Amino acid sequence: MIAAVCGLAILGIIEIFHLAVTTALVRRIRVLQTGTALGPDAGGPAVGQRGPKPASLAGVPKETDILVGFFSSGCPPCRTEAPQFAELVPELGKAGVHPVAVLGGAAGPERDSLAATLAPAGAPLLDEAARQAFRAFDVNATPAFFLLRGDGMVAGKGVSVAEALLSAKPRERAAAGA
Repeated sequence: MIAAVCGLAILGIIEIFHLAVTTALVRRIRVLQTGTALGPDAGGPAVGQRGPKPASLAGVPKETDILVGFFSSGCPPCRTEAPQFAELVPELGKAGVHPVAVLGGAAGPERDSLAATLAPAGAPLLDEAARQAFRAFDVNATPAFFLLRGDGMVAGKGVSVAEALLSAKPRERAAAGA
């Protein structure tokens, strides 16, 4: 009888240990996912809806198609997407699409480094101009990209440059060079 009780006690301790390890693994996986992966939507208007007119952004000519990229200084995925955004600038220019980078976050070396990466797209919108753009587009996560027609219609959207260009309607996809 004592052997059975001891055996059950040892089995119970082993099972509690297994539950603790499983719980720790699940928590670790959740932390990794929330730290590096974004949800499928970063907010803002959907494809086919009207967003802010491009001319409402500083430095954008009237009736111009634009690709707006939203970045934050403390965002690891932004560090991956910023160079890809900057590399597309010549191709976008040939297609008549004006790139606009919006960079949120506190001033400092991290933001300055990201701004330098985005320099081929022109000077990024910073500080108050960036806050206004984030509010106008209702962006709640970064990175976020919107391909807008001159009238403000959202032609493409995504959490990566490629996703925004691929989600565009055929006319815009060909124009953007995707």
